[in-house]
Amino acid sequence: MPFLKNLWYVAANAYELDEPMVSRKICNEQILMFRTSSGEVAAMDDKCPHRFVKLSLGKRVGDNVQCGYHGLAFGRDGSCVDMPNDPEYAIPPCVKSYPAVERYGVIWLWMGDKERADPAKIPAFDFITDPDFAVSQGVSHYKANYQLFTDNLLDLSHVHYLHPHLHQGAQFAHFENKLKVEGDTIWSMLWRHRYPVTESSREMWGMDVDEVEGQGHSRWNAPSLMYVPTAFWEHGKTIDEGIQSPSAHLITPETEYTSHYFWAIGRNYRQDDEEISRRNSEGVKFVFDTQDGPMIESQQQAMGLSTDFLDHKPVILKADAAGVMARRMLKRWIKEEQREAEAASEAIAAE
Repeated sequence: MPFLKNLWYVAANAYELDEPMVSRKICNEQILMFRTSSGEVAAMDDKCPHRFVKLSLGKRVGDNVQCGYHGLAFGRDGSCVDMPNDPEYAIPPCVKSYPAVERYGVIWLWMGDKERADPAKIPAFDFITDPDFAVSQGVSHYKANYQLFTDNLLDLSHVHYLHPHLHQGAQFAHFENKLKVEGDTIWSMLWRHRYPVTESSREMWGMDVDEVEGQGHSRWNAPSLMYVPTAFWEHGKTIDEGIQSPSAHLITPETEYTSHYFWAIGRNYRQDDEEISRRNSEGVKFVFDTQDGPMIESQQQAMGLSTDFLDHKPVILKADAAGVMARRMLKRWIKEEQREAEAASEAIAAE
């Protein structure tokens, strides 16, 4: 299935652009990114129009990128700013550029029509840059279609089987799970009433209680952007008085069969404890690299060259409702975008 193009995709964690250049494949396009001296983010095809080698094999010259093969240099907008051996070339070559925005600690790229690139359409992940939260970030790579991660993260029932150490003493059947749709946003809502607090959690959270109220909702926005505002609070108090540990799971397709997984996890307790930050980072990476990742990769292997899970006529469980709806929404939007592109091409051809 083709990708939805008129959309913001996460291409890097902001800290990665501390390097002179970052090259990453997004939606089958190899893209070069860098931060200019003014702090703006530049993004362009990582391919010189001369011999088609990667520009990332060259070097930065100020706010330009110089090809390492013949010295052609390109500015942040993809325009050629220097041709050392052909200064009077009739039609200066250029490289395709992409609208890029740095927001919420990550780099967002618009893959479609530049005129439609509206940063206001970027979903909110405020906690990542909120000083009230200590936040750890990272990125992993998996051999599976990006929509399989949507299925996984909107199905909150799998946690108790794939990650039994995360909710000791609790059962999914005792929780309240509901689907909510708000425009282009899907919520898999999960309330954990009378959630048992383990001894280690009491020590970590500073709560001297046996049970708390809790939530573990999962919010989806296309293409596969998940926000999970996990929280626990004592009975009789509010969520704002409790422990909050929001997380972001930002899945970007590299190809139809491989995905980049950008993640961030925050906490509003013991923010200055670097040991907790280290354990959180290692814990998230361990869970996905050894549990979710292998399971999802196994699913992709079973599906072969197919990327549409529903085409295989799977058994659908109650907890799958949000994931199925997200798939159907995305499929409809892709078809609508394709029809629009075909109509535009036909109109141009008719002129």
